[in-house]
Amino acid sequence: MGGGATFPLFIMSKFIDYNPDKGVWHEEEYDHIENKVVIHTKQDVEPVLEYTKRLRNSGINDKVGEFSHYAVIPVHVELALREKGINIYSQHYTKELLKEINQNYPHLKVTNLKHDVK
Repeated sequence: MGGGATFPLFIMSKFIDYNPDKGVWHEEEYDHIENKVVIHTKQDVEPVLEYTKRLRNSGINDKVGEFSHYAVIPVHVELALREKGINIYSQHYTKELLKEINQNYPHLKVTNLKHDVK
């Protein structure tokens, strides 16, 4: 046989950190071929979805006031929004954030109302 031997490359994840309040954990992988470390952020969103559904069905957040609880945003969604240029912590992005939640993440809403900023 000519050439070098080939062998399967196994990349194992190493647990780094866990945040029990958000159900978020981080894993580290080392890619031997690329010679780089990759950090993965993971989250069990099932409890979040159950919580938002329970609040939405209760109607408790269907009252309009100066402040209202509109949605719960899991970490992976926050990161996806950040990639779209939406900073969930800045009031300057409220219009874009509400539009994105209404269109792409309605299951994260804790209300049956549809908020909009004009």
